[in-house]
Parts: sequence; C-alpha cells; structure tokens
Amino acid sequence: MKYLIVLAICIYSANATIKCVQGDAKEATACASADDKLCSQPKFTEFTGLATGVKYACGACAGETKDSTCEECTGTADAGCNTPKTAGADFKCYTYTYNATSKAFAMSTAASACKRLEKTAIACNMPKSDATMTTYTLKTGCGNCTTKDTACESCAKDSCNKASGAIRVATLLAPILAVLINFL
Repeated sequence: MKYLIVLAICIYSANATIKCVQGDAKEATACASADDKLCSQPKFTEFTGLATGVKYACGACAGETKDSTCEECTGTADAGCNTPKTAGADFKCYTYTYNATSKAFAMSTAASACKRLEKTAIACNMPKSDATMTTYTLKTGCGNCTTKDTACESCAKDSCNKASGAIRVATLLAPILAVLINFL
C-alpha cells in the first residue's frame, strides 16, 4: 500500500504543471501546459536596467534572446522562479567620450541615469588623466572599473565621477609644459 501511495505521488508530481509569473502579473500562476519545465523573464543588466520587449512567461526564452535580453529558470509546482527582481533607486554618472583630435576624454554635460538592483552599491567610473582609447573603454560611466580598463578610477556616490576643471587644465597643459621645459 505504501508503495502505491509513493508511486501515485511520483506520477502526480511528474504530470504537475509548474508555476511562473506571466505577463504583467505580480504573482506566479500555473502554466497552461504540463510540458513547460522552464519559466522566462526579462534580463536585468546592472547599471543598464531591465531588457525591453521580453515578457514574464511559461516556457523557454523566445528565439535567440536567451542570455542577451531574456533569462530562464527551472520552474516548480509550488512557486514561480521568475519573480521580478527588486530594483534600487536610480543614480547618475557622467559619461566620457574619447576625442581623437585632442587625444583626451571629454565629459558629458549632463549625467546619465544608472539602474541597479536593490542590494547593488552605487558606483561610477571615469578615465584617469593618462587614459587612452585602449586603457579606458567603458561607455556609460556607470559601474566599477574592470581589470581591462587600467586607466580607470571608480567612486561610490551619485554623480561623483565629475572631473574638475583644474584636472582637465593640468591634463591639457602637461604636454605643453614638457615641450617648453625641453626648449629651455
């Protein structure tokens, strides 16, 4: 008798539908098909935000969106694994663009919004005074420096990556001063 009960539970579990968050709903509901084993959701990229054009759903990510704009997880019958992530408050950072003519980075006039998850710390980055196109490659100013960006410095406050005018003038005048000293 015990074996029959265990067998019945196994058969029921194998045929049970999983629960996933679907569409705009905040709560997980049962999937329509017992064949669904995965749940999918928009991918959240730190400092960029939630991917657009992807819905919370039962089943695998559509097309070739997996890991680029969509994430998958293995569903269960008791709870949805694709629950929306809790976002933290936005913060701002300045972006830097390399000017090939002046061989220097120019700071944006306005700071851009950076998106983060609730437990992610605020982080901005900026090029050091000796940065080049190959030693500083970050595009948004949001987030920490990477190991690839050797001429990068990070800070941990809203809009903290603003280069001061004195640093910019010193960076531009340093080569001129070097030339003048060599002529003396």
